[in-house]
Amino acid sequence: MGSVATWHTFQYCLDYFRYFLPSSGNLTSDGEYMADIVRDSGHEWNDFFIFAASGTDDFAYSAFKNQIEAMADVDDGTFRYADNERQGNLYFLEQDGGVHSGEYAMEYFYNGLCWIWQ
Repeated sequence: MGSVATWHTFQYCLDYFRYFLPSSGNLTSDGEYMADIVRDSGHEWNDFFIFAASGTDDFAYSAFKNQIEAMADVDDGTFRYADNERQGNLYFLEQDGGVHSGEYAMEYFYNGLCWIWQ
């Protein structure tokens, strides 16, 4: 439903977008690869924010979570867990029991937009 497309938009269009809301779909499990996207673009950690979400019973959950955690583990601080833009650029919402469905996608999208427009 669009998470991989969101990651590709992050990969190729970081100059044009600030907020990204991927849910339940990963691009890679290599955090350094994701950090290189940012470094190669000339952007800094505070030039974007990723609101990531997935359900714990989603078939894509473990791969998605692995990517998010790998990004957060990059040593230079390219990705920083936080629930606000002043302190970081990566938030991960995990819905207990959530599955890969349009219903949960809409919930993640709603929560992400509420967060962005707070």
